[in-house]
Amino acid sequence: MEPSNDSVNSVYAQDNSRLWVSYFRETLNKRKKQKTDHIPTLPLENGPKYDLISSLPDCVLSTIISHLPTKDAARTTILSSRWRHLWAFAPLNLDSKNISSGVSQPACSQSTCAFKDVVSRILERHCGPVRRFCLAHVCFGGSEPCLREWLDDLSKKGVQEISLKFDPPCHQLPTGLLTCKSLLSLKLQCSWFPSTSKFNPCFTSLTELTLSNTIISGRDLKSVLSCCQALQSLSLTDMPFNNPTGVREMEICSGSLKSLVVSDSPLRIICIENAPNLERFLLGTSMVPGTWVKVVHAPKMEMLGYLDMGYTKFEAGDTLLEGSDLSISTLIYSVKTLAISINFDTVSQASTAIRFLRCFPFLETLHIRFFLFGPKETPDFHYWKFQDQVDCLDYHLKKVTFRAYAGSSIELDFAKFLFSRAKVLEVLEILPRWDEWTTKMENDLLCLRNEVASNAHVVLATKKHLFGGSFSADATNLSLQDPFG
Repeated sequence: MEPSNDSVNSVYAQDNSRLWVSYFRETLNKRKKQKTDHIPTLPLENGPKYDLISSLPDCVLSTIISHLPTKDAARTTILSSRWRHLWAFAPLNLDSKNISSGVSQPACSQSTCAFKDVVSRILERHCGPVRRFCLAHVCFGGSEPCLREWLDDLSKKGVQEISLKFDPPCHQLPTGLLTCKSLLSLKLQCSWFPSTSKFNPCFTSLTELTLSNTIISGRDLKSVLSCCQALQSLSLTDMPFNNPTGVREMEICSGSLKSLVVSDSPLRIICIENAPNLERFLLGTSMVPGTWVKVVHAPKMEMLGYLDMGYTKFEAGDTLLEGSDLSISTLIYSVKTLAISINFDTVSQASTAIRFLRCFPFLETLHIRFFLFGPKETPDFHYWKFQDQVDCLDYHLKKVTFRAYAGSSIELDFAKFLFSRAKVLEVLEILPRWDEWTTKMENDLLCLRNEVASNAHVVLATKKHLFGGSFSADATNLSLQDPFG
């Protein structure tokens, strides 16, 4: 059975539309400068001029238009009668950064009213579906009904992506947001999540949920997560600490979730009850002291951290880490990348960290963030070499990263221990605490490497600016091989 023309065109659109976007932007700009009624054309070799773009199927042209900035997409209506009605039915990509109302950014003034009128007219005149709706740094003041009307309209038009970034204080969102059944991605910043007590969320298609500086109660978060049967990425960052209604406990039971990011959050208990497809569990270094992290079932978890050797309570099966107390009964074979924070105020945390590595026999990459507040104990290298066998050091650990390295004697001895014990170590990357190296620090590391006679490369790096000082801002992107690096 041969495929229909519509299906062929659809596949053709997906594979080739992006190739035309850059060319189309260039020809659209030429059209604006020339101010003619002719469509941009390309000369064929030894032949007449031919309009390559307009000859494409409508599905391809619509896809091209949906990837253009908002203003450029709307301008296509003036090209010719062939293009006049395409924008109105093409998937809409509406981004406030690409809409000008007389100022570079909408502010709480008359320009804001003009901006809102522009958005309202666009949504009113556009008859097709909405692919993406993005607002950034828009002040609504007393115009909340405007946002409610937009969300109602977006829900009816099958919006796929919504990104709302407000300026402080947190902005109360209307309950209409909960009715967007077609949503695939939802990103909120400086918002107050609507209550789910009267309206159950309908996020049955949602795959990505990002909440930054957003107030949401524990009950509402649980209600949202329970309905997100397709959720793959969940991120909670910069959550308000001083709001009494904010979430304090979170339990994850999701068969689809692959990435969980929690940073700068007042959460005191994070329980991974059942997450059979979770691949990465990332924790920022600015968490509540004593945060209890419990992993019950996450057989595919390959990335874990940061875990604070002094403050985090970590439980996985019968293995329990609480401060310097460590009881190991359950090994975690799936973890390949681990990030930990060590306070070298005393040697106990470093010793606990080495014993903790025994929980991860197949560990390949280790990130260590140092905190040093005047060590009370400074053991020599002989202390480290009497540590018991650690399987990952003997067989699998290939890369180690030191962050906030200050060049103290205890840090040097710890590095010497890793050089001598990590038999397959390939790279030791070191980032200094104050983002600059001293001659003494460099010479000490060079002497250390020569003394141990390791084959590992030492990389003295600088200026790795990570989100919250912990990991990449794009940490939820599963294609990113190492979000800590």
